[in-house]
Amino acid sequence: MIFDSIRIDRRAFGAAALAALMLAVGCTQSHDPGERLYVSNERGDSVVAIDPKAGTVVERLRLGQRPRGLLLSPDGTHLYVAVSGTPVPDPNPDQVASPPSDPAADGIVVLDLKSLKVERVLQVGRDPSTFALSPDGRTLYVANEDDGAVSAVAVDGSGKRLSVKVGKEPLAVAVTADGDRLFVACAGSNRLMMLNAHTLRPLGRLKLEGRPHGLLLSRDGKTLFVTIEDDGQLAFVSAEDGTLTKRIDIAREGDKLKAIGMAEGPDGHVFVTTGDDSMVAEIDPSPGKIVRLIDHVGDQPWGIALTADGQALVTANGSSNDVTVIDRVTGKILRKFHSGDGPWGVAGPALRQMTTSRLPLRD
Repeated sequence: MIFDSIRIDRRAFGAAALAALMLAVGCTQSHDPGERLYVSNERGDSVVAIDPKAGTVVERLRLGQRPRGLLLSPDGTHLYVAVSGTPVPDPNPDQVASPPSDPAADGIVVLDLKSLKVERVLQVGRDPSTFALSPDGRTLYVANEDDGAVSAVAVDGSGKRLSVKVGKEPLAVAVTADGDRLFVACAGSNRLMMLNAHTLRPLGRLKLEGRPHGLLLSRDGKTLFVTIEDDGQLAFVSAEDGTLTKRIDIAREGDKLKAIGMAEGPDGHVFVTTGDDSMVAEIDPSPGKIVRLIDHVGDQPWGIALTADGQALVTANGSSNDVTVIDRVTGKILRKFHSGDGPWGVAGPALRQMTTSRLPLRD
């Protein structure tokens, strides 16, 4: 059952309107909540809660413009959502003039999942796309895509925002398990930046040609996985010192595939979405080999997450406007269902996963 949505004014991030925003968000909840994952619909300006077993949308929220990155708090009580006043890129930019950006619509929405009320909207700089949470759950590290910067803000809204320029098109961030180092994938500069997570002082940089796109810290905290979008590769980087250890091709019959989003399974295998190639690649990091390619996932799978028991994968398919649930063990597609316009990211409750950057439109 799909519940009616409640639209929130796109300029509700001003101080005068914030109280109204906190009261306005809400929808009917089902009697049997079951497991919930959350999907952002970039073009549809909505976030939906889904039941992966039933294959249904059970709640629909309108929290702001162009929602992309989203994460659950460690205790599962709050959902953080990046919203942006920067318009979705037009597939035909030479034919249609893009509307102006609206910086007043930028922020990270902090949503209480029990009451479905917005507690606050964090001011995090221009065009927040993705973000990572510190291990103690107190700090958000935000990629400001248009500004070429990364920002650090307190989840409770206290203190001042820290910000530093890192390079063109920062698309993903990841923080080490000890909370000391922050990595930023700068696709437009073809480099990976390593920063002091407490001060944002640069500690090093690694050249990665081919547009480094997504970041995922391994469950043991030792390896940072980096998707290399245009070269169709998965790079392995030491989370200790930021050195490259290996790169492997993600290919089918010699043809390289895109490499976008990632999630790590309970067996340590990494699942990579391939965007326009409509597949999910399963990779065993130890030998650095592709285990299999799961085909016909959907048009432009982007974000990916696992269910709490680790038995199912969930992908957000941006061009087919649907979500796919896949049996992780067999690779069988269990169900697909409509979620909204331009599904982008997926947030799940248990295993480590990541969300990645801008979803390009396709005819």
